[in-house]
Formats: sequence, C-alpha cells, structure tokens
Amino acid sequence: MSGFPPDDIPVPPDLGRHFTGEQPLGELFEHMDEGLFNLRFLKLKKGQEEKAREAAKLLAGLKEEILKERLLKARGVYQFFPVNGAGDEINFYNAAGERLAAFNFPRQPGGEKLCLADFAAPLAGGKKDYAALFAVTCGEGVLELARREKQAGNYVKSYLVEAVAITLAEAFADLLHYRIRQAWGIAEADPAKPLLRSRYRGKRYSFGYPVAPDLANQEKLFALLKPEPDAGIRLTEGFMMDPEASVSALVFHNPKAVYFNI
Repeated sequence: MSGFPPDDIPVPPDLGRHFTGEQPLGELFEHMDEGLFNLRFLKLKKGQEEKAREAAKLLAGLKEEILKERLLKARGVYQFFPVNGAGDEINFYNAAGERLAAFNFPRQPGGEKLCLADFAAPLAGGKKDYAALFAVTCGEGVLELARREKQAGNYVKSYLVEAVAITLAEAFADLLHYRIRQAWGIAEADPAKPLLRSRYRGKRYSFGYPVAPDLANQEKLFALLKPEPDAGIRLTEGFMMDPEASVSALVFHNPKAVYFNI
C-alpha cells in the first residue's frame, strides 16, 4: 500500500454553509458534453450523421425553450468541514472539533488495498484536514414538464427534457466542484470546457458507486448540508435523491486521490 495522506493541507476560507441560489442555465449548457449526452441518452454512434443532425436540432430547440422560459431551476449547496481519516472511516467535525458524523467505506481486498478514508489526513497523525460536501439539482418542475409533453403526444421531447435535466445537473456538479477548488486555492488556471475534461487536483466521489456503496450515507450528508429548504432536494425512503436530476458528492483536495475499483 502506497499510503495517500496529503502532503499539504489547504485551509478553506470558511466553514459556513453556502447556497448558490439560482445558477444561470446558460453557463451550465456551456459545460454540457453534447457528445456524451448523445451517446448516453440517444444511443448515437459514430457514423450516424443524419441522426446526429436531428438530435442536435432537437437539443438546440429544447435548449432555447429552456433558457427563454426558464423551465429548469438549478440550485445547490456546499460546505467545507474539518475531517480526519480513522481506519476505514472519515470523521467530520464542526469548528469546535466536535464530531458530527462518520462515513464508513469499503477497502480493496487486494492490490493497493485502497479506501476513500486513505485520502484524508489520519487522526493518529494529529493534523486536521478538510473535505467538502455538496448537493446540486436541476430537477425542479422536470417531472411536470415531461408529463405535460407526454400527454401532448411529444414523447421524444418528454424524454429529452428529463435527459437534459440530468445532464445539466452533472454539469452543475462539475461547475460547483471547480468553484470549491477555487475557494480552496487549488483550482486550475485555465479550465477546460466542458469541465469534466479538466485535469485538476483532488477528486470527488458520490454515494452509490463501488468505492462508496452505502446509500444510507446520503442521510448523513443531508443532515450536514440540509439541502431541503432552499435547494429543494430531498431523500426518498431508499436514500435516492428527489428530484432525480440531482448530484451529491464528497470532495477531497488531496492530489494523491484517485478513482479505483473495489
């Protein structure tokens, strides 16, 4: 195991909760990866030029309508917390050093035996580290709009509305992650567009994936961030986010953080 505690620990500007208000949708469309959208939601492959042109026309029309009528609303919250790794857990603290929550993660059974907790400074080392949590959504009103289009017989448009909202939420996650890096003082000077193609310091991880499979951890994230009253994101009984077009994540600054499989 190569060990992954950070060599330096950038201190965030504050430990307060930040609500983004309504994020301009035009900026999110700038960071939307249309190629990935076409592949994921329209199943377009290389060589399908005519279908690609039709898809581009549909998407352009929907984009114009969304921007003109402000059909979607993008809101988010984020916050920095003092943290430490402790075995397979990451402890989250308040400014007074009181433990607020502990997130447990699985460890690789072989290879480097990685665990997400390895990317935070260890409690035993005596150094306080920091991590960020965020939750964003572009889902308000999406179900109603999609249902209305479906009832009008516009089945493709109904599907595209939901697909665009999900894709914009992912673009919003990229953008908010960039702003978190800016606040930390570790952001790249000339970020790529779309941002998902950027090379940047640190990584972000969402619950429900193999390295953080326990969706029940969403309940702890929501207890810390409280995105319900202003961002309008809630958890279902199965710990899924409502609206569906929402993204939450744990963010590390550690340049040694990597994506890996369990």
